[in-house]
Amino acid sequence: MRNIPKETIISTARSLLRGGIETNQKRITFPVTLSGELFYSKEAEIREIEGKMWTMYTVDCKQWLIKIEEEVFNLGIYPNVYTGD
Repeated sequence: MRNIPKETIISTARSLLRGGIETNQKRITFPVTLSGELFYSKEAEIREIEGKMWTMYTVDCKQWLIKIEEEVFNLGIYPNVYTGD
């Protein structure tokens, strides 16, 4: 399997956060394909079955981060994603 580019992982994570997802967890694990689509996206025309799971997380319940190859990337502030315990 080819490696998924960092930019694809980050843009997919941001799309998920902007898309109105809500969770009571401080971690969100999501799949990404090489084309940058989520496996379960209705809009995705997925012709490939390869992908990888990634996990983004929050420490302060507002700012979301993701670690890719030992480097942490700031995804931005999304205060409405984390809904509490």
